[in-house]
Amino acid sequence: MSQSLLKLSKENNTISIHAQPLLEPSKLVERGDIYLQLSAHHGKGLFLFESAIDSAIAILNADKHLSPQAIVIAEQRDASLIVKTAKNNMSASITVIGAYGGRAIDGSLLIAALKQNNIVQGVRKNLLQTLLSKSHQLSSGEKITMQVALGRLPENGKDSVFELLVDDISRRVLKPRELEHDKVDMRDLGELCSVAQGQSLMKRIRATAGIDGYTVLGETLPAKPGEDKPFSFYDGAEVSDYDEDLVIATQPGVPIFKKNGVQVDDALVVKNVSATTGHVNFDGSVVIQGDVKPGMKVTASGSLTVLGFVELAELEAGADITVAKGILGKQSVGDSEYACTIKSGGKITSKFAQYTLLDAKDDICLSHHALHCHITTRGKLSVIDDTKRYGTLSGGYVSVGYSVHALNIGALAGTVTSISAFTNYEHLRKQISDTCRLWDEEKEYLAQMREAQIKLLKIPTNKRPKDLVNKVVESHRLHTANLRRCKESYDKLKEEYIDVLSQVSITAAKRINAGVNCQLEKYALPVSQEHGPSIIRVREQGIELKPL
Repeated sequence: MSQSLLKLSKENNTISIHAQPLLEPSKLVERGDIYLQLSAHHGKGLFLFESAIDSAIAILNADKHLSPQAIVIAEQRDASLIVKTAKNNMSASITVIGAYGGRAIDGSLLIAALKQNNIVQGVRKNLLQTLLSKSHQLSSGEKITMQVALGRLPENGKDSVFELLVDDISRRVLKPRELEHDKVDMRDLGELCSVAQGQSLMKRIRATAGIDGYTVLGETLPAKPGEDKPFSFYDGAEVSDYDEDLVIATQPGVPIFKKNGVQVDDALVVKNVSATTGHVNFDGSVVIQGDVKPGMKVTASGSLTVLGFVELAELEAGADITVAKGILGKQSVGDSEYACTIKSGGKITSKFAQYTLLDAKDDICLSHHALHCHITTRGKLSVIDDTKRYGTLSGGYVSVGYSVHALNIGALAGTVTSISAFTNYEHLRKQISDTCRLWDEEKEYLAQMREAQIKLLKIPTNKRPKDLVNKVVESHRLHTANLRRCKESYDKLKEEYIDVLSQVSITAAKRINAGVNCQLEKYALPVSQEHGPSIIRVREQGIELKPL
């Protein structure tokens, strides 16, 4: 095809073809011919109108006379961009489309596009610079998309926390004294913690307000402030006159750490409990500096602390029980009762327990092992030390209100270990069921009120008993309010139950062996083979064991 027959002109950033039939059958125009002509006229890289090119070729190759036409087949285009904001307005991205022979984008164009789309906060300058740099490397029509603005979620405030300022023997049991060369002394637990009058015991760290978040559109996302919790007050301690966030001792004694407060007991201190001293029954706290020998009983209405061993003995306390060195029972014969029993109205903390009945209202924490024990607690069970080197739960029966956490669960020999976790679910479900029953009762009362109202409406206005009308109206208002409260209580209890269920678990930080029978809520899971670090939880599909 002769170039003189193909007339091209460049005006207003476009390239047009003057199309008219060539009437030369042997010289048909092909698409490649058009592309060559475009290259010759610096049309490479321009935006091509492919359908227009097809129309021009059809006219050029027509076998009859047609009126000439000027058809635009290529156009120069500047780089373009599209700004997109996420549905929740927490991020914004820019898509840049490479120029077709025109100008590339510059920084001012990016900024203007963001402002035009109301993206005013969270813009990252470094991301804009990266996008600008990469956009200059785009070929014609090539696209690149980058996130350039990010919102920030609100950071809710933290509730006030209570920091202990004196040591606690139960902490020493779980974290023995550290030695050199990354070793610990499991026997050195320090001396008994006692405090003097006026000594600082607990400090309250105030709640924080939190940090507001924002969207890329500049909308503020308010943070929820933390809750400032008050001290709980117990005997032997009070808030300092000089600092309302500090609790001090009002008498010398042994500190007992409770929820949001401290109690200081004038404790009974004995060296050992044996046949020489006889059984101990004391209204208050008891501290035993040595051991509790076989066959002995110690009862305290307060806390009970034993700095030595407990062997084949009975301990019972209204508050926490701490045994520094360990608890030793003996293997029972047949269905005989345990010869060593520990019952606490608070927590139980010890280094280890063997062939022992442990019963606590709150958590049970053992730092070394629990072997062939009968363990019951309404709280949690932990059999692991702070260094995560020790902690074996093997044999016996375990029933806990919430979660179980141990380093190893079961034994390589396949010792049968029965664990029932989240036993509190029955109590929680009963609360939900009771609330649902009250809700149904209120709905029934309201139905009766509506029937009464319908009957009253059938009575002429001047003959309706005023007292009866007032009584029906007041009853309807009362039961409507009760129904609303029951519904709110039901929704809250159900939400709390689901939240607790999602958190409770049976966790083996290192290994869980075959022979462990697990019960979590109403679901059972027998472990038939050894697993590494594992967690057993309840999910929508039921109970599951997964790697930790």
